[in-house]
Amino acid sequence: MTSLYRHVTFSTLSLSRALSLLFLLAFLAGCSSTKSVPQGDYLYIGGDITVTSPYPETDTKALEPELNAAIRPQPNTSFLGMRPKLWIYNAMGGNRERKGIANWIKTRLGEPPVLLSEAHPDRVKGAMINRLYNNGYFSPTLEHTVDTTSKRKMAQVHYAATVGKQYIIQQIQFPQGNDSVSMAIRATEPQSLLKVNDPYNLEKLIAERLRVNEILKEKGFFFFDESYLIYHVDSTQNNKVNIYVRLKDTAPTKALIPYRYKQVSIYTDYSLGDSIGDSEAPVQFKDYKYYPDEETFKAKTILNAVFVENGDLYSRKRHLQTVNRLMDLGTFKFAEVRFTPLDSIGLDGRINADILLTQAKKKSVRAEVQTVQKSNGYAGPGITVSFRNRNALRGAELLLINLVGSFESQISGDSARSGLTSMEVGADAEMHVPRIISPFNIRIASSMYQPRTRFALGFRFINRQEFFQQNSFNFEYGYSWRQYATTEFQINPVQVQYSRLLNPTPAFQEELAQRPFLARAFDQQLIIGGNYRLVYNTLGVEGRSHQFYISPGLDFSGGLWGLFYRVKNKRPADPEFPNTFRGQALSQYAKFDLETRYYFNLTEKLVLATRFLGGYGLPYGNSNVLPYIKQYGIGGPNSIRAFPARSLGPGVYNPTALQEPGNEVSQSFSYFDQTGDIRLEGNAEFRFPLMDPYLKGAFFVDAGNIWLVNEDPTRPGGKFSGDFMSQLAVGAGAGIRIDVQFFVIRVDLAYPLRDPTYPNGGRPKSGLFGTGVLNLAIGYPF
Repeated sequence: MTSLYRHVTFSTLSLSRALSLLFLLAFLAGCSSTKSVPQGDYLYIGGDITVTSPYPETDTKALEPELNAAIRPQPNTSFLGMRPKLWIYNAMGGNRERKGIANWIKTRLGEPPVLLSEAHPDRVKGAMINRLYNNGYFSPTLEHTVDTTSKRKMAQVHYAATVGKQYIIQQIQFPQGNDSVSMAIRATEPQSLLKVNDPYNLEKLIAERLRVNEILKEKGFFFFDESYLIYHVDSTQNNKVNIYVRLKDTAPTKALIPYRYKQVSIYTDYSLGDSIGDSEAPVQFKDYKYYPDEETFKAKTILNAVFVENGDLYSRKRHLQTVNRLMDLGTFKFAEVRFTPLDSIGLDGRINADILLTQAKKKSVRAEVQTVQKSNGYAGPGITVSFRNRNALRGAELLLINLVGSFESQISGDSARSGLTSMEVGADAEMHVPRIISPFNIRIASSMYQPRTRFALGFRFINRQEFFQQNSFNFEYGYSWRQYATTEFQINPVQVQYSRLLNPTPAFQEELAQRPFLARAFDQQLIIGGNYRLVYNTLGVEGRSHQFYISPGLDFSGGLWGLFYRVKNKRPADPEFPNTFRGQALSQYAKFDLETRYYFNLTEKLVLATRFLGGYGLPYGNSNVLPYIKQYGIGGPNSIRAFPARSLGPGVYNPTALQEPGNEVSQSFSYFDQTGDIRLEGNAEFRFPLMDPYLKGAFFVDAGNIWLVNEDPTRPGGKFSGDFMSQLAVGAGAGIRIDVQFFVIRVDLAYPLRDPTYPNGGRPKSGLFGTGVLNLAIGYPF
């Protein structure tokens, strides 16, 4: 009891001393804050506002934040009563002119005093009155008092506002004429933002003008502008207002009539400075004039991206959609619609539209030598030769052909794994067709972006010298489109992947014989199915404090084919008699993935970035384990950075505990063992600048693991169970990034805080960096 009493007393005394010291520092900082304040002036330390009303129903508290935002200027930055930036300014000479490092510190890290003479209370009161008017509080009264302390040379301004009842809308009247524009404006009234009995609000009036203008632009009023709408506001008794929506008398005649397209023409070889016209005979396609011919682009394909037609009313949405779709084809550098108004016919105007397209370079070849770094820990030199044709079949089809080759060694802190080599060569071909190719006529006309059909074919040859060789083929057919700028759909109804194991070494065969689950994962490499993904991404939207990336995906194999096979052969699902395609056992599984990222931009340069990865693969029918290429691994520079690539899991499985002493093949083979069917991973990273603009830093923490769906006797502790939270690996560390916008070099030093294979979540033994792992990578981890 005595020791506890002494401990409490010591803590109380320590707290008392800390508070006294803090008070002393605040007092000294306050004294030095006014060092550079001119004689006769005061240090301005801010202002406040109090709102009162003789009417109890008036919500005065709701008005105070609005009026408080009008108070100017902002006082010096303060923290716990101290003003560190002002203190730095004074310490570096204050108002005296300095040079060199002292001037840099004063101007970059410090800030001059904000003075009472800069406050101008009368201007602030005028701004507050305007804000009150805009919110329906007419005839307010405002006063202010200045609170000064001559000893400390500081001043504060207190504002006081008195308001009456808020005015509400009693009546709204739209233009009453029978002309085209008046009738079009009246037709928008049911969707009006202005409602009877709503409070008068200027911002809502402005938004209403914009709303009406947007609707009129869709009804052919090409020359109309929201500035041609004005409001007459009459106040009545009992705090009511009548609002009359009117057209300006000065609005030009052309703004008051709708316009229709007379002739739409397309120029596919336009260059800046070219003159346009009918100097050459165009191709007549439907009602369009198409220049110069179809030798380069087929008219039908280009016009799939055009949404303006002869005789249609002008629509700004269709106009912008046409420009967006044409640019999204990827074969034009510039796309513009040039309008020429013509004489009016009756109540409508006529307008010609010339669509001017400047071609991008059609073909390109690029060779790139790079450092290959994979999630499995292999790294080394690689080369990629790429050929691109932006108009392969005269229909803006994008053809991509890649030839790749690499020679890699596995880099790991584990000596048993280091030095393993791998060679890889391959070829990929992709064709992106700018339309939906399907048995049905599908045209996604509501999107601002061009839908695509994608065909992909690829081949890879891998030679893992110590283990095996492998051939793999893949084919994919599907669609992608964006309904909005932030949302993309990817549907691949056809996915075929086939891998064949070649020339396994005797040691590798022996290891597979001892691990039947892993042997099945390597054997079952025929995948016939499809995959589907949705991407919601606001990372490219500037000015947002909160940015999101959410991408759920589904991957299936063997479902429809397995059903067809069983019906055809009248055979139930049985692993002993697997469903086959031309004698090859078919992989059957369903797999769900989810990746979410959240970025909280505290300031323009301070970012808290987080990521969550989840995945669940369920083998069924033929399969009791996912194909090896579909299994999850964890660890490495883009995952849990405190552990080498694929050195964790599944679960609490520890391959080193089961290895035979001196058996190097068995030890190095553990890399293939550490995969799973279930993944949970979370990452958080605080990013900040070190030396602008290129050197940046980060602190991070990572956690996660992988598990098996079915029990594997050769990997004890690998199956997912209810105590999975206690099986999470945790690591943390810090890193630097050299960010030159188009290229990022990243160095992270991470330390394991918890290793699920150690008793009670212990840590690995000390290595080159203590227990840390040094990661060198290209690009941000997420």
